[in-house]
Amino acid sequence: MAQATTDVMVLKAVFLFQAGAGILGNAFLLSTYSSSFLTGHRPKPTDVVLSNLAVANSLVLISKGTPHVVDVLGLPGALGPSGYRVSYYLHRVSRDLSLCTTCLLSCLQAITISPRSAAWAALKGWASKNMGSSCLFCWTLNLAINSFFPMQISVSWNNSSVSRTENLLFCQYKFSLSGISVILVSFVGATLIVLMVLASVYMVCLLHSHRRRVHYVHHSSLTRRTSPEKRATNTILLMVANFIPFYFLNSMCIFYDTKSFSSYLWLQHILKLLGICFPSLSPLVLLLQNSRVLGSCF
Repeated sequence: MAQATTDVMVLKAVFLFQAGAGILGNAFLLSTYSSSFLTGHRPKPTDVVLSNLAVANSLVLISKGTPHVVDVLGLPGALGPSGYRVSYYLHRVSRDLSLCTTCLLSCLQAITISPRSAAWAALKGWASKNMGSSCLFCWTLNLAINSFFPMQISVSWNNSSVSRTENLLFCQYKFSLSGISVILVSFVGATLIVLMVLASVYMVCLLHSHRRRVHYVHHSSLTRRTSPEKRATNTILLMVANFIPFYFLNSMCIFYDTKSFSSYLWLQHILKLLGICFPSLSPLVLLLQNSRVLGSCF
């Protein structure tokens, strides 16, 4: 059991390190992409969306990490039932906001690299002026559709048989959700995933078509001109490819409830680590691909 306790403590330390590093990375991205707001210049559409994504990812990590910090300090009941409800609600909102913003980012990039036609030009003009409103709509939507969670969950502490469970979930959430609530949340999430996938497939097709057209073109200026858009698109495609599997893993963990894995402590911790992988790793993806390349598309 001592070995199990050591393993659990190591996994908790890894979780807190990953969450802390992710918060710092997202804070750096937020300061980078929100600089135009502070200088009074008109922000680029991608700056607005990426700033919103950095905020959403930071809230995911904070809301998920705060109960763990309280647990490590040996104060599992410090937040109280209301505190845990607020923490869970904030996690739900920020998690869905991250999904909504990633979908918005992929759709925006699909519009950006679309062919130069009158219809696409009008859509590009609309997108360049309304990204702030779109992000505000994402906030309003997710605050609204998750508003029933605090009212339909009960919080209880897992103080029994601590040696068996290691008190991984210092509190347990019991849901009494209505069918309409489940259908609404599932429908919104599925719709955003489908839109994200469609936008990604569209971008892949455009990039493939562009590669075929310029296969025999050796003019260096053309290559330099198209490189920023291609790199930005590849970055977003990489983010989407990472987001979807981690989102589904996190959804499975929530759906089956952690009590279903009460006999597998290591699995509980690993699922929680995977659940915060995207908000922790997305800043690294953006930084490795050049932190300003996405903003150069408009």
